[in-house]
Amino acid sequence: MVVSCEIDFKDNPFGVYYAGQVISGSVVLNADKEKLVKAIILKIRGFACTCWSEDETDLDNKTTEETYSGHEDYIRSKVELLAAEGKNVALEPGSHVYNFACQIPAVCPSSFEGTHGRVRYMVNVKLIRPWKFDQTFSRPFTVLKVMDLNREGLFLSTPAHSEDQKTYNCWPCRSEPIRLQLSLPQRGFVPGQKIPVGVLVTNDSHIRVEEIEASLVMMVLYYSQHSVKTISERFVVSKQQGEGVTRNCKKQFTFDLLVPATPPTCFDLCRIIQIAYQVAVETKVKGWHINERVHMPVTIGNVPLTRQLTQQPRPIPVEVEVVAQQLDEKALVLVDDVSAAAPAATVNPWAADATIAPPSYAEALHIREGPIKPSKSATPRKSKHTEFSPSTTQTKENCAFTPLYAVFHINNLAETTQGDRAEDIDRSTWF
Repeated sequence: MVVSCEIDFKDNPFGVYYAGQVISGSVVLNADKEKLVKAIILKIRGFACTCWSEDETDLDNKTTEETYSGHEDYIRSKVELLAAEGKNVALEPGSHVYNFACQIPAVCPSSFEGTHGRVRYMVNVKLIRPWKFDQTFSRPFTVLKVMDLNREGLFLSTPAHSEDQKTYNCWPCRSEPIRLQLSLPQRGFVPGQKIPVGVLVTNDSHIRVEEIEASLVMMVLYYSQHSVKTISERFVVSKQQGEGVTRNCKKQFTFDLLVPATPPTCFDLCRIIQIAYQVAVETKVKGWHINERVHMPVTIGNVPLTRQLTQQPRPIPVEVEVVAQQLDEKALVLVDDVSAAAPAATVNPWAADATIAPPSYAEALHIREGPIKPSKSATPRKSKHTEFSPSTTQTKENCAFTPLYAVFHINNLAETTQGDRAEDIDRSTWF
């Protein structure tokens, strides 16, 4: 006896939604013969979880492995597709179609899959069978936090500057300093843009700078829910190198760091996973000397800065407020016609500005995914878990999923201010 399940999203083949929109679609169950079940339940879940282990040594010098974890729910809604009034109910042979709609809360964090934690959203169809393991069909989907750079504060459109210096050796042989100055034309960017990074290196020391390296770094901080323990992770999103600076010389560099597909900055919507970005510049010096570093925090969003909006901010379809939110277990409903389940409120957050072209969607290739052990609050009772994807159906306990993030196709700051340049041209100037 074979039962298959297809989970489709209406007019959204990639399954990408913004917080506050309505997810609508259909579940199609196909049975080759009559099948007895106790119930068939459709669930939509959104949650964050963290889990990692550390070796700890006690006073007796004994080492034990401690596990830390956290869990937080954002969507937890369900509806019965088929329910038994008595003991069991028969699922007749053939195809059975159920249309559904569910409002995504406006304060959901973006989907994320990391080494020690994840933020995941899933549609689950569970067949509760008598005297057998439950059978579950799942299809994850992507939810993106609305991060409009025009509404995060005018400081994101202003230039930024940071500098530091380092000397070598000790008195009386202390060298003159190497001074490193970093400047950015603005502080907010979206995937698809290039960040023009201006770097001025003043080398008054007697030590040669072998190489200059500029990088966009993503930093992820994971929290444990039942202790003060945290663990962090650092990803290099993009990187460029420049030639060295000889002693008693000064040189100006300009690096164009491409922002690829990546999740937006998030500090406020998830209490156990936080994501931040910074532009970092490092001078690599010769010998055993310590490299000089300087960095500048930047904000990555998914609605780009525009000149009109920095002067007069516009309203967006979804008003995101950082408030405590109760889970609505009845947010998921069955509908007769799926086309009537998606009202005009599903306007994308950049649609109010006609100058912004719709983005494409891509995976974040710089993020390392890891096997996350679910917390006890997220562990279901024993079941046969079946992952659904548009092309394949697999059976596994922890289905793999890679979120998609918006990538905009807009004029880059480096191109509008300095014209088109080949990537292999050395954009540096001696003084």
